[in-house]
Amino acid sequence: MAELPQFPTDFTKFFSSFTFPASTEMAALMETQKRNLATLAAANKLLFEGAQAITQRQMEVMRRQMTDVAEATRSLVTVTDPKERGLRQTDLVKTAYEKSVADLREVEDLLRKSSSEALDLIHNRFLAAVEEVKGAMDKATKAE
Repeated sequence: MAELPQFPTDFTKFFSSFTFPASTEMAALMETQKRNLATLAAANKLLFEGAQAITQRQMEVMRRQMTDVAEATRSLVTVTDPKERGLRQTDLVKTAYEKSVADLREVEDLLRKSSSEALDLIHNRFLAAVEEVKGAMDKATKAE
């Protein structure tokens, strides 16, 4: 069995060897974290709004499909000729399939748009945060 690492029994002595940036740099780092959290909240809001739009669109599609099925059933009931009924069924299936594919593409676009916007926010914030931390560390190094 592997040996567990030995931890210091007095944590105050252990952590006293660490140096932390000056308070002005620490304040800058705290501001960076505040902006990071604000960006995450904004990205979450975008994703939530996107999910709402997708759900709403799916409900609209479902309502339309139910109406389409009812209309298709009514139109087939009136047809007595088997050949004509077969042709009409084929047309109805083709139309339903084409509408479904179009609906899926629309939902996919909604999903892609909300995901892309949220990812862009996070990406840009990450790049800015790296520069902010680098600047704070440069200030701390120059102050020493």
